[in-house]
Amino acid sequence: MTLALLSLFFSTLLGGLVVLLQPTLTMSKLRLLLTFSAGYLLAITLLHLIPELFTSTVKPLHIGSFLMVGFFLQRFIESFSAGIEHGHTVTTSNHCCIKNLKMFPLLSSITLHALLDGSILVHSDGQHVHAHEGVVVGMMLHKFLEAFALTSLLRGFTTSIRAQLIYLIAFSLASPLGFLLSSYLHYYLSNYGGIILLAMVTGNFLYISATMLFEASPEHNASKVTIGISLLGAGLATVIEFLS
Repeated sequence: MTLALLSLFFSTLLGGLVVLLQPTLTMSKLRLLLTFSAGYLLAITLLHLIPELFTSTVKPLHIGSFLMVGFFLQRFIESFSAGIEHGHTVTTSNHCCIKNLKMFPLLSSITLHALLDGSILVHSDGQHVHAHEGVVVGMMLHKFLEAFALTSLLRGFTTSIRAQLIYLIAFSLASPLGFLLSSYLHYYLSNYGGIILLAMVTGNFLYISATMLFEASPEHNASKVTIGISLLGAGLATVIEFLS
């Protein structure tokens, strides 16, 4: 449990610190890491999270329904967060786009997403944490890129370094807090309630991983390198899954 909490916190913090320490570094320079993460997260979702849901005692129709709810919930969150969750950034030179964003809705939506992220590491019975290395590694990749995108975007609001650091630390605490809250709430939820919550978060994750994969190929022109890197990510997730 402690290791999972620390992994969530420090991977998020590191992603933001990279931007603060290397202001010239942009997401385009991390495109291959984004592509690798997309393949990895999609594979973990398909090989671990979804099978775990459908091997429960909850009716498949109910699981599928809340997978869909989680999928479209993330689409709704994205309308306020500018797609930060899947590594999308608005460059600081694109002032008109940044001007259209509001700080409070942006931070509120991305914090809600981060809280949901933390809950994915909690088993449906609420008594155990996923000791599954693959899910933890996937979350670390996701949180690093998410924090990188958020901190890059915050620079466009012309905030001070101190303010950016405060936002970053607060955001880094959101997923561990979601983990703790979810673990606590599951003690009071039935098995059905726990599976439904996991289904919603899995739908959320499915949306993010698929979007990352599509955005890795601008105008749908996937290069051999892009395909290869995404398959490498998916392959690593598959190996970890079989070895666990």
